[in-house]
Amino acid sequence: MMTTIRHKIEPDVCTYFDEQMNNLTVEIALPGVPQQNIKLRVNSRCLMLFAVAGDVHYAKYLSFHFPVVANQAIAVYGNGLLRIEMPLRT
Repeated sequence: MMTTIRHKIEPDVCTYFDEQMNNLTVEIALPGVPQQNIKLRVNSRCLMLFAVAGDVHYAKYLSFHFPVVANQAIAVYGNGLLRIEMPLRT
């Protein structure tokens, strides 16, 4: 019996604030991942992501230097890019 080889990799991530420094945006490249294969958790201090595309398993843990309002996070996925916008906690 042949064992399936799975590749675990960390996806490319870009983080930035808006001009007013009120919101944090995180963009994560997930090429070829169907939306239903993305598992995302956000709390006030971190983001945890797991996603699967065939034999490629993406995993990312990202700590925030500034707390966010997690229950107001908005995530949009399209064309292999996951974009999460979160207001900073004041």
